[in-house]
Formats: sequence, C-alpha cells, structure tokens
Amino acid sequence: MKRGKIARVCACAVVGAFGGAACAQVTVVSQFNASGSVVGLGYDATTDTVWVYPSFGAVLQRYSTTGTLLGTVPRPGEGANDADVEFAPVSLQVGSITVPAGTLLLINGETGPAEIYAIDTSSGAVLGTLPTAFGTSHVVGGAYHPVRQTFFLVQDGVPGGTVAHRVAEINRVSGAVINSFRVVDADPTFTVDFGDLDIGPNGNLYIVSSDESRIIELTPTGGLVTTHTLPTGTTNLCGLGINARGCQTWVTSTNGTVRRLAGVLPMCVPCLADFNRDGEVNSQDLFDFVAAFFESLPSADFNMDGEPNSQDFFDFIGAFFSGC
Repeated sequence: MKRGKIARVCACAVVGAFGGAACAQVTVVSQFNASGSVVGLGYDATTDTVWVYPSFGAVLQRYSTTGTLLGTVPRPGEGANDADVEFAPVSLQVGSITVPAGTLLLINGETGPAEIYAIDTSSGAVLGTLPTAFGTSHVVGGAYHPVRQTFFLVQDGVPGGTVAHRVAEINRVSGAVINSFRVVDADPTFTVDFGDLDIGPNGNLYIVSSDESRIIELTPTGGLVTTHTLPTGTTNLCGLGINARGCQTWVTSTNGTVRRLAGVLPMCVPCLADFNRDGEVNSQDLFDFVAAFFESLPSADFNMDGEPNSQDFFDFIGAFFSGC
C-alpha cells in the first residue's frame, strides 16, 4: 500500500527526431465524475468509452465519454491502489496467448512484480496473464508500445533508492525487463506517486503523477522531450489514456474527476489521409477508411463530430486527394 473536423491538426510544432515539440496550451475539453476514489484509467477507442479502476475496487467501471456508467466487469487478482487500466491498441501477444485490439489490460502492481491481465470487456473473463519481472509492489501504470511491440511500466517513488520513479520496458511474451531508466534522471524535479504512463502517436512516453502539475514526455529510452503544463485545477492525476488516432487525451484525478484534454499530443495525426498510420498516403488508406465507414466503426468519424456519417466520407476523400 502506498502513501497517503479536420481540426485534428497538430497542437504543437514538431521538431527533432523523436517528435519533440514546442506545445500549445493544454486545455480541458470536457469532464465528468466517476464513482469514488480512482487509481487507474484507460480509453477504449474501439467503443469510445472510458474505463476506471477505483482504489482497491472489486470491479472495473465503464463510462460513456459524457459520464454515464455503462457497466462493470470483475477485477481479477487482488485489490490494489497501485494499478492501471489500458487497452490493446492492436492485436498482440500477452504471454502465451494472442488477444485482439480492444482487449482490456489490467496492470496490477500492488504486491511484488507487476502482473498484466488480459480481460474480455463483455464477460470479464480473464483471457491470459503475464507475470512480469519488474516492480517492488508499487507499479502504478503502463501501456503497450505498438511499434516496439513491448510493454512499458512505471513505478512510484515509495521503494526508494535507484528503483524509485523507474520505467521499465517489458518483453510481451516472457515478462522480462529489456531496459529501464529513472524519470528523475531525465528531470530531477518530476517525481511519481500515484500516476500513469501511456504512448503517444509519435512513439514517446507520456507520464502523469499526483505529485505534478504537468505531463512529462520522454523518448522510449528515457530522454527528456518536453513537459506539458496542466490546466489550472487539473491536479492529483493518477490515470492517463491516449487515443492517438482521435487526438484524445483522457486523465483522471485521484478523487475520480475524469477530464478530456486538448493540446497535449504534438503530432496527433502525421497526415490526416494516412488512415492506417503506416507513414504514407496510398490506396490502402482509402480501402481501410471505406471498410471502417461502411461498418460504422468509431474510427470512421473522420471529422470528429460524434458519429460516422456522409460528411466524414466527403472530408476524408478531400484530404485523400489533396495528399494529406
């Protein structure tokens, strides 16, 4: 236990090899209150819902983006206040199993090394578990990096010494530590208490902490990129969920106040017409968008007006034939 439409253009001017940025002001777009004290948050882009885990809760809670409680699933493993909720951004292997994109991932760092549970969002069934080799009972957050095909986990400062405030890159199959570094080595003034980590569209790591009034952005090897000052009143953050395609950044405070922020991500979409995010605009982007559009998937809401409709089709075609 620890102590007590197209308006998706870049919010920042991207510079440097890792997408470092001189950023616009971070603002609050919307907010709602979840039930009780919270220690973890994840955003499910496949259903456009926000999930939270209450401190030592028996269930994980699913909310609409306007704050309506839509349901719960049982929490596997022990109750915790060192834990995080994430979603598989792509189909990936977790230990000995392969799970589809959109699978719920619960990271439990309460006791000893952290475990990662893959959970079916409908039934709550545990699909698989990955015991990791990282953590001293205080892993508070983490995420899967789709490019590096590894997990990143972050530990708070309670263990002390050289293991405090440490980030580790984890093998998705074996759970072994591939590499690790300390957040305080990148920025000695940024410490982690309750907190979380997620991956930005530029591949960088974004970390929040209840100690801090800013979000720190690091390269996957621990280099400091920049920090993003939080809006007044957005404090005590313990959860972070990034939707790279939709340029959405969701955070939660320990008191359960969930906010959607704008102005955090430096490169929300490298090019609007690069629908499948493979780095270039080609016919496959057109095929992928049309398929998503006719299946009414959330990703087909190209202009982000709340629903996939004919205007999204016209807007995408315009962007595609303009080359971006």
